[in-house]
Amino acid sequence: MPLPAGLCYEYAPHGPAFAEATVGKPSLSGEALHDLAEHTRGTNTVFLRIEPRVADTPHNRGAFAHAGFRRAPDTQPSETMFVDLTKSEEELLRHMEHDTRYAIRAAEKRGVVVNSAAGNGRRAAFAKFWELFEATNARHGLHAYGKRYYEAVAELDDDSRSELFIAEREGETLAGSIVAYCGRTAYYLYAASRAGAGKWNAPSLILWHVIRSAKKQGYAALDLWGASRTKKEWKGWTAFKKSFGGTPAAFVGTWDYVYRPLWYLAYRLASRFR
Repeated sequence: MPLPAGLCYEYAPHGPAFAEATVGKPSLSGEALHDLAEHTRGTNTVFLRIEPRVADTPHNRGAFAHAGFRRAPDTQPSETMFVDLTKSEEELLRHMEHDTRYAIRAAEKRGVVVNSAAGNGRRAAFAKFWELFEATNARHGLHAYGKRYYEAVAELDDDSRSELFIAEREGETLAGSIVAYCGRTAYYLYAASRAGAGKWNAPSLILWHVIRSAKKQGYAALDLWGASRTKKEWKGWTAFKKSFGGTPAAFVGTWDYVYRPLWYLAYRLASRFR
């Protein structure tokens, strides 16, 4: 990631990946993490930022601190919920809240239709999604990356790929979402809806379609991508995701290993005013 004066910082989103045997285990050592950071040191690198998906335990936090890492504000969510896709559809519905099951049925009765787009069909679907996404961010005062960032996610293929889901009623686009797939997990990354679309229950129907689609494709889990029991600003979408019967999970979060302390301090100060 570029910084002024020809400098940069190295960033591993939700990475690096550790062998499954070490996740949440005492074998995740400070010495190994230190060696990793020093191996990554570049001549123009101010700091290394990592956020591995290992459990948020005292041992793991201690290992990062012992290695010389310092806790940083989360870039990607460190708290989320998972839906177990190995369950039958009947079990999945049974674990949902009653109001969520009602919302799904009501949306179908009211004529809401959900279509998915992958491959060449994603461009037209993305145009619909982007219109809703911009409006949603403006309505709620949310910050976002530039358009090209989300286009790149929507165009993912090969080992990691993506799919767009669009909910419509009588020709009007009501809601949309971008879902990514990697390994055995599907990720409910980005969602948007038209103001007032809640009366048609379109967001609930979309998420149910996402769950069913990922399950049919053989994925074992759906990561609902961000849900917190402590962050008040997440209260609304946490309640929405929780209503689908997800299981909470907390990871160790975002950590920085600093190579150039003065430049790092300048970066942190500048970040506060963005």
